[in-house]
Amino acid sequence: MTTKEEVTLPLMTVRQLARQGDVTVYVVRNYLRRGLLQAATHTEGGYQLFSTSELLRLHFIRTAQHLGFTLGEIEEIIHHSLLRHSPCPLVRDIIRRRLDDTRQQLDRLLAMHGRMERAIHAWAELPDSIPTGDDVCALIESVAAAEGGGFVKSTPRRLLGRRPTEENLP
Repeated sequence: MTTKEEVTLPLMTVRQLARQGDVTVYVVRNYLRRGLLQAATHTEGGYQLFSTSELLRLHFIRTAQHLGFTLGEIEEIIHHSLLRHSPCPLVRDIIRRRLDDTRQQLDRLLAMHGRMERAIHAWAELPDSIPTGDDVCALIESVAAAEGGGFVKSTPRRLLGRRPTEENLP
C-alpha cells in the first residue's frame, strides 16, 4: 500500500506547462504575472515548477476566455473561489452582460456586412476613377452619397474649445 507522500506527480517547468496547456510560454508567464497561476516550488537554479493543479487552473482560464470572460473577470472569479465564496452568481451576472454585449456587437457586424454587400454590388457597376484632388476614392464616396451622408461628422473647427449649444450646432 502506498501512502500519500509516496505518490507524487511530476512537476512541470513553464515550457512543459505551456505545452500541456496548449498555450505559449508567454501566455503562462502573463498569467503568472497576473497571479492567475502560481509555481508549486522552484529548483535550486530558480526555475519555477508547477503541479498538475496549475494545469487544471490553466484549462479553467482558457475555457473561461473561450466563453468570453476577460482576464480581469477571471481574476475576480478565482479570487471569490479562493475565499471559499461561490463565484457562480458573479459568473452568471458577467455572462448575462457579456451576452447582451455580444448581441449588440453581432447586430453591428450584421449591419456592416449588409453595407459591404450593397457596396460591392453597387461598385461592380462603377468605373475606376482617378482622384481630382478633392476626393480620395470614388467607390467609398459613392456609399456616402447613396446613404445621404448619414454618418457622424467630426466636430467643426468653429466648435473646438467651446461647449456645443443649440445656437452653435450645425
